[in-house]
Amino acid sequence: MGRDDPSGPARCPVNGEIVAHGDIVRSAGAVPPLELPADLAERVGDYARAARSAATWRAYDSDLRQFRAWCARQPVPPSALPATPATVAGYLATLADAGYKPSTIRRRLAAISVAHQLAHHPNPAAAPEVGAVWDGIRRTRGVRPTRKTALDTDLLSRVVAGLGDDDVADLRDRALLLIGFAGCLRRSELVGLDVADLVETPDGLILTIRMSKTDQEGAGALIGIAYGSYRPTCPVRAWRAWADGAGLREGPAFRAVSRHGHVGATRLYPGSVARIVQRRVAAAGLDPADFAGHSLRSGFATAAARAGVTDRSIMRQGRWRSSASLDGYIRAGRLFDRDNPSGRVGL
Repeated sequence: MGRDDPSGPARCPVNGEIVAHGDIVRSAGAVPPLELPADLAERVGDYARAARSAATWRAYDSDLRQFRAWCARQPVPPSALPATPATVAGYLATLADAGYKPSTIRRRLAAISVAHQLAHHPNPAAAPEVGAVWDGIRRTRGVRPTRKTALDTDLLSRVVAGLGDDDVADLRDRALLLIGFAGCLRRSELVGLDVADLVETPDGLILTIRMSKTDQEGAGALIGIAYGSYRPTCPVRAWRAWADGAGLREGPAFRAVSRHGHVGATRLYPGSVARIVQRRVAAAGLDPADFAGHSLRSGFATAAARAGVTDRSIMRQGRWRSSASLDGYIRAGRLFDRDNPSGRVGL
């Protein structure tokens, strides 16, 4: 196969069909022509593309375009597909020298790997020299992500204290913040809730999480949210107030609210959670740059660990699959627990 021309049309790496440049999404699940009837081939492609989320395919598509553009800028442009291990190793080194985060470099390497696998080419990402460069980047650049501040119970109480009981946007944001926190929900899980997914019982709310990051097959999960001890921070009462104030009967649980108080019909986007969190923490006198949508989930894990809740219970609420994944969240909450040795050496 000749060198890919990043400025011209690209071919689907499996069936040779002319597609939009870098269209790794369309490549996924493609089959050679005439091998299957057209309708069946289309369904095969649909299921293959469903193996990853649409957001992941879009990210891979963008990453592959970046890799092709880099190849085209080299003095002697190498082939982007199939690429040699030396080409990929050089690309990784260039990204590291340019200051890209290891997480970004890892994703771009994954996109290159997937593209070669789909095209049935030898995978340069699996070559020892590429692995050695990646290991060196991790050691010299570090892989620790920059974490936003956890919105723990004290900070969250301070934030929701500034929300009123008459403004419909305040009602929505109080419910969104408190349910996102108490349910230890990811942003996509929070905005993916429908009214029917929140059922009030004498013990509290039962949330049905139909699909999540760690449940791509859609097996679903039930989450219990208990009544709060204080009315202003009770997630169950906050949900009831929002649902009643917005007249919600079915459809998305959390929706856009116009500046005039009109409640829309469509659900919020995951990115909306971060904007709401940052707007409300700023109103409470906190630096919005320190917080994000994930601050609710990390805040719950931190607060629960500080309160002595067992790892198993925290994992169940947050649907973490391993204690190693949870550890980064709860470590801060247990720095000064009763087993801290610095407080027991007689100082």
